Amino acid sequence: MASAGEVGDRVERLLAEFEAVADPTLAARAEELVRTVVEFYGAALERVVELAPEPVLERLAADGLVSSVLVVHDLHPHSLQQRVQHALDAVRPYLGSHSGDVSLVEITDDGVLRLALGGSCNGCPSSMVTVKLAIEQAIEHAAPEIVRIDVAGVVPEATGPGGRPLLPLATAEKASWVELGEADMVAPGTVSSARAQGAATVVCNAEGTLYAYRDQCFRCREPLSGGHFDGRILSCPSCGAGYDVVLAGRAVDGNGHLDPLPLLTEDGMIRVAVPA
Repeated sequence: MASAGEVGDRVERLLAEFEAVADPTLAARAEELVRTVVEFYGAALERVVELAPEPVLERLAADGLVSSVLVVHDLHPHSLQQRVQHALDAVRPYLGSHSGDVSLVEITDDGVLRLALGGSCNGCPSSMVTVKLAIEQAIEHAAPEIVRIDVAGVVPEATGPGGRPLLPLATAEKASWVELGEADMVAPGTVSSARAQGAATVVCNAEGTLYAYRDQCFRCREPLSGGHFDGRILSCPSCGAGYDVVLAGRAVDGNGHLDPLPLLTEDGMIRVAVPA
């Protein structure tokens, strides 16, 4: 189902098409029609918010689709800063797997979110892309009114291949977010395999925190699915190489690492980002 932002973008495109090909009067009427419908549903939604008891309102706000509509009509029970902070809290387990963290610096009046990134990466060069995607996805869903994210405190220590710094959020690489299934399908201490955008993926549950990786051993390039998992170390069934899923998939012997994918759980569902 499309998000409120996607629906809003589509309405804008349709109105632009009306303006480009239709009589100016007709285009103005189309815009008035949209505005009238939005105002009508907004008034009805405001009444719902007024009448709903707090527990019900909290449940409504926790739903991704309803939350985005509440934001559009300025009816969300949580402030912008509260929603941004909650989104950052949601991605901290993922950042923690890379020995990193993120903190909120400020939100400007013109909708710019400034964050500070701290920590360093444990041998995972793909973190530059994956951490960026995880943070942006969480913020987009929780606070669609944010127009730009600026990040300070990029890891100054060169820890990646070729001496390049890890965890800068400056890359423009795009990704597709794919829903893999219900979060409770992966019990603590277990591994589940799935396909995301045609790519084989493994999802590991280490003490209640989910981590996703491409289903390929760094050493022998064979699938990891079916390998032994002791709750933290995932072993390749073909060559026996072990990888610490909590530390960004780092090889136990220090030789290489798995390819991690950003993972978020929303409304009880697992979603991973697959870079284009």
